[in-house]
Formats: sequence, structure tokens, C-alpha cells
Amino acid sequence: MRKFDIKKFFNELAKPEKRKKLNPNGNYPDEFGLNTKDHFYSLPSLEDALINAGYKELTMTEDDYGGETFLFSEIDNLHKNFKILDKDIDYSPIFHLRDTPEPDDGLYYKLEELGYLSSKKSDYSFLLWSDNYNSNFYAPEVLKVYKNIKKEEKKTFTKIALKENISSALGKDTHYCKFVFLNNAYNWGTDSEYKELLSKNKFPQSLKNHFLPIVKNKMKFAKECGNKPSDIKKINSLIAIIDEKRIKNKSFRPVDTWTSKGTKLGKGEAWEFAK
Repeated sequence: MRKFDIKKFFNELAKPEKRKKLNPNGNYPDEFGLNTKDHFYSLPSLEDALINAGYKELTMTEDDYGGETFLFSEIDNLHKNFKILDKDIDYSPIFHLRDTPEPDDGLYYKLEELGYLSSKKSDYSFLLWSDNYNSNFYAPEVLKVYKNIKKEEKKTFTKIALKENISSALGKDTHYCKFVFLNNAYNWGTDSEYKELLSKNKFPQSLKNHFLPIVKNKMKFAKECGNKPSDIKKINSLIAIIDEKRIKNKSFRPVDTWTSKGTKLGKGEAWEFAK
């Protein structure tokens, strides 16, 4: 197989695609200033960028059972999928969210992730957003494109995650909050809270304050669904600021079922319940 060209793939991923307007009266954001009467421009999907770069054969991969599946079809495998393309591609989850109702009656299953895609072989890098609601998976979308990203721009990632994300998954108007895993390479509190996290593994109080309204929203949602008061009282949000590797391999456990002991935390790691 011919060698994968990261630079070519990233260039295609950063290039707006021309698309025909299906509804002349529809609302088509002109984020690139290129829209016309009949066409609009948007960034390509990962799959389209692979095809445009000439790697259509790489859009499929082998699943765990020896069959074929689409690349980038599961949030939990995104970092592995990028390594299939090239070991020099780095995918870093910034936040990872998992949520089900309380009690879990199968009403919904929510999985969401914001990640940073980069490579030392390209000047371009990207914020990617992925969402899975009741197995309706939205393949990673490019949320932001950066060229020669600066440290100051990386510092905005947590603000984007908490306040400006596509679905507002971590915003205060949602109720998705059962398990929230945050990459400890980023500052999730004030500067003083971040220093205490690094030196004392102290969880940022401002982060708990951010999630409390979300927990209350979930309690309100559960009440509207007719759940018992005793079940509603149990609703909470576990928020863990942990090393990126733990997010990728799903190794964090607050309490192990067999040993009754939790994951031993390293420097700059902490977890708390919102209430």
C-alpha cells in the first residue's frame, strides 16, 4: 500500500467544499464568505477528506469480528483509527461524556467527545466534535481549523468545551452529566485552582459549580418522566480530571467492583461528584 500523506489529508480537511443549496430559502451560514445564490461552503467530513486526498480504500477497516466497518464509526475507537492511518497523527480527547437516565430505563444513551487532531507533519490542526445518541452516530465534524496554532489558542479549548460546543453538551442548559472525563493537560478552573490541582490534586470548586445546574436539570427531567423521588435524589454527576491515556483506554474507576478500591490517581488528577 502506498504511503499515507498526512499533509495532503490535513490540507483537504481544512479546505471548504462547495455544495449545492437544496433549499433556496434555507439558512446556510456563510462562515467562509464564499456562499453564492445557489451554493454554500462547508468543511468536509473525515471520510470525504480521505477520499478527496485519494485514499478511498482507507475509509474501511476491519472490526473486532473480522468483518469490515467504516473508519471513524465509533467514538471509543477514534484515537486507534487515526493511528491506523499514520502513527504520526495525534488525537487528544479534551472531554469525554457518557450519560444514561436515572434509573436507566433504556430511554436514551448519550456519548459525546471533543478532541484535538494534530501532527508534527502539518501546520494545520483541528478541533473535532463527535456525538452518539441512541446509536445515531454523528461522525467527527471539524469544529475549528487552526494553522500554526499558538499556546494561547490551546488555552481556549476548555472554554469551548464548557460554553461554546456544538451541542452545548457541557453547557448549563443540558441534562447530560452522569460521567464526565476531562483531560488534565488543560486548565478546567481558575489559575489558582489549577495550581492547587497540580500541587495538591484538589478538585476545582468552580467546575463543581458549573455542573450543579446540569445535575438539577437532570433531576427535573427525571421528575417529568415520572420517576420516584427516591430515585431522583440519587442523580449525580461524576466529574474526573484525569490523564489522557485513562480517557483513551477507559481505565479510570472511582471504585473497582472486585477490590472496592478506586484508581490510584497521579499528579494533577482528581475527581468529585457534583453534589
